Amino acid sequence: MPRTRPNWILCLLLTIVALAPAAAQVETVDELTYPALPDFDVPEPRRVELDNGMVVMLLEDHELPLIDVIARVRTGARLEPADKVGLASLTGAVLRTGGTASMSGDEIDDFLESRAASIETSIGTVSGSASMSCLEGDFREVLGLFADVLRNPAFHEEKLVVAKNQANTGIARQNDQPQQIMFREFGEIVYGPESPYARQETYTSVDGVTRDDLIAWHGRFFHPNNIILGLVGVFDGDEALAMVRQAFGDGPAGPPAPEFEGGYRTEASPGVYAIRKDDMTQSNIIMGHLGIERDNPDYLAVDLMNEVLGGSFASRLFSNVRTKKGLAYAVSGGVRSNFDYPGQASFWMTTKTETTAAGIDALLEEVRGMTASPPDADEVEKALAGILNSFVFNSDSRRKILGQQLTYEYFGYPLDWLSRYYEGIQKVGLEAVQEAARKYLHPDKFAILVVGPAEGRDRPLEEYGEVSEVDITIPELDVAQVAATAESRERGAELIARAVEAVGGAERLAAVRSLRRSAAAVASTPQGEMQIGLSELNVYPDSQRQEMTLPFGTMASVVTPEDGFMVTPQGVQDLPGSRLAETRKSMRRQLVPLLRARLEEGFEAVAQGGAEINGRAVEQVRVVLPGDGDVITLAIAGDNGDVVAMSYRGSGFTGAPGEIHQVYSDFREVQGLRLPFEASATFEGDPYLSVTTSEIEVDLEVEQGAFERPAPAAPEPTG
Repeated sequence: MPRTRPNWILCLLLTIVALAPAAAQVETVDELTYPALPDFDVPEPRRVELDNGMVVMLLEDHELPLIDVIARVRTGARLEPADKVGLASLTGAVLRTGGTASMSGDEIDDFLESRAASIETSIGTVSGSASMSCLEGDFREVLGLFADVLRNPAFHEEKLVVAKNQANTGIARQNDQPQQIMFREFGEIVYGPESPYARQETYTSVDGVTRDDLIAWHGRFFHPNNIILGLVGVFDGDEALAMVRQAFGDGPAGPPAPEFEGGYRTEASPGVYAIRKDDMTQSNIIMGHLGIERDNPDYLAVDLMNEVLGGSFASRLFSNVRTKKGLAYAVSGGVRSNFDYPGQASFWMTTKTETTAAGIDALLEEVRGMTASPPDADEVEKALAGILNSFVFNSDSRRKILGQQLTYEYFGYPLDWLSRYYEGIQKVGLEAVQEAARKYLHPDKFAILVVGPAEGRDRPLEEYGEVSEVDITIPELDVAQVAATAESRERGAELIARAVEAVGGAERLAAVRSLRRSAAAVASTPQGEMQIGLSELNVYPDSQRQEMTLPFGTMASVVTPEDGFMVTPQGVQDLPGSRLAETRKSMRRQLVPLLRARLEEGFEAVAQGGAEINGRAVEQVRVVLPGDGDVITLAIAGDNGDVVAMSYRGSGFTGAPGEIHQVYSDFREVQGLRLPFEASATFEGDPYLSVTTSEIEVDLEVEQGAFERPAPAAPEPTG
């Protein structure tokens, strides 16, 4: 019986299928019918304003034994000084990590972890936010801590240092991702280079932010009347409101946050812009101009137009540019909006380098086609169905609904705005959609930006107008230096000449063709100390191969004038642009090429005064290398001219820039050169790397192919 029972079940199922009414079967897709969409009903939270001006919104949700609290704070990076870009985001980060007057940031971590709770804070472009989540039974004490974080932050200095390092890591990597570059630079073109909606953090602006700045920013904005607090979860409304009054109600109201208007370029900036990025095999293309604000009376018609043009797989952009023409890996676009300042009307795609111009043509054709061949009734009907069918995902949880209500409250929109949208968009007619295309799409005013290789395009970009090259070089930190005088320059030249003699003399230094170092290193990484076997081959003036034996395998990095790549256990990959640039700088900082550079035009050496390193009297000299302007401070021993230390701005293991200080010792003679066999380095004052050299070879024969990129591995045979 056990073996035959499945057969009986199968027969029963087949019988049920066979007995199904014939009327339920259809021959074509067009015969399918669907039930009407259910009525759209968004629950509204209870809104209460406390005596001190804080707005509280409560929305009960008894599905899970959790309570979430979300705060919106009237502040934002658009209000920060132009010379301290990053102040708002740093304040938002250290507000939480920097602890309070009664509890350190680490103690807060332990407190929350023991309760499976969380508290997070941040400040974006137009607002600040804070959130907490906890179990129902922990609500009172976690809410008390949440209020303490918002009201009494300590902004401990060491946590500000951590936050700055994280910010600098982001700056160092900002040119690694082509799409990130494209959207960032297009924002600057559309809004203007001075606009707070486009400006970027720099090493200098981040470095200039102090703890006092954070305290002042918090004191300026974090008042109860500038905070909207939302609660969602398992609670009784009156009881939860009483707890909120206890935690926040005694805080005095402060000055209201200033209104912010403008801050962007209102005139279009038509033109063609290019960013050269040769470590790619494709082009990223974006074009457009300023968009609209969400309270625009044509917003609903524009939204429907966007859906027709680029809002779904059935849109014109996707169907024509990607599917029919096969030009795009990804394509999208529309006239976008923000709540209190215009969004961007932007249309973008990624395509092969050799179809760059074809891609530009395709995007322009579809945008122009919205007026030359306006959307018809069928397209608009499908677009409306797509919007309505996906509308449920806007409010499929009470937490999401509360977040929307807080946003509407923050920007002064009616709290039933989503319901109004749902009802209103169904009333938009075909003519309104067609008029929106004519009114808000202006391809004759488009700015066109292309990010990708300069070579290999199907047609030159100049066909579309005069091309402006966009410089995305990351500015170095502006560091105050001792003013150069005729005397300090003269002494600087004398010190460099002493260092040349100490290394082996000008003639021997000039004759060096190659140098290989074999060493053992200990790296102090965020995960702990790591032992590294190191072999480094330099062929002067501009090629290097490093091979590293790590606990998890062996890898190599190769840099030549034409190429930069890594060979890892996972295969060959390009060195990211920022890492390649930093590696080329580090090659020039080595003693042999650095001292050789003294003969190049633009080399500068300025004496900076005396010091002491490891008991040796030294004189410091600031060196500026020609070409990239890299600034290095050398410490030259007073007794024999050895270069015993070097300091410069470099990248740490995370990619973040910082002050690197290297100290050299155990100098030995190797084939007419005097070189150090021991080196130790710190990064921002912390242990970073120590290197013990076992062998140095000079002017060796270089193996053929040492700097060639390996060919891709052949696929393994199948079958």
